[in-house]
Amino acid sequence: MSNKSQIRDKFLKTRSFLSKAYKEEVNKIIERKVNHYIERYNLNKIAIYLATENEPNTLNIIQTSLKKGIEVYVPLILENNTMEFRRITNLETDLEKNKILNILQPKKTCELLPENNYINTMFIPLVAFDLRLNRIGMGRGFYDRWINENDYLGYKIGLSASSQLSNETIDAEEFDVRLDNVITEKEIYVPFFE
Repeated sequence: MSNKSQIRDKFLKTRSFLSKAYKEEVNKIIERKVNHYIERYNLNKIAIYLATENEPNTLNIIQTSLKKGIEVYVPLILENNTMEFRRITNLETDLEKNKILNILQPKKTCELLPENNYINTMFIPLVAFDLRLNRIGMGRGFYDRWINENDYLGYKIGLSASSQLSNETIDAEEFDVRLDNVITEKEIYVPFFE
């Protein structure tokens, strides 16, 4: 039996106990690292999530990218429990609240990602990760399903507080997508294999 739901519950609880000051400090450091990563690798088209309350905030990263002329695609959750990516060009006019999931997402009128591998880097939220860079999300499988169904070949970068690192190896299943890196406030993790 998979240990994912047990680990998810533990780290959701951990995440909810983090102080506002700690989260703000973590956000600032992660934001700097992600902006540096985008600049260093000269990325001009990215996919990135819109953060919920306890995830590393991405709005400033998105704003900085838009100012630099970088194409930014964010996920839109559809009624049939699938996800697609839509381009945003303005944080004020292109986003709306999904009242069911209580998250910000792009309007359906925003331009659809033209093809799956049009972007080469995707920044992904997570609840927990292990040293092999197996990831646990909120449990709905949006990212794993999208990446598998669309044969996405680009980089998959998790954004997380270092407190979300599990010392227990996550039981990854066949369809679970392993990350290429995880950026935390302390370090940038690469997959570790014994």
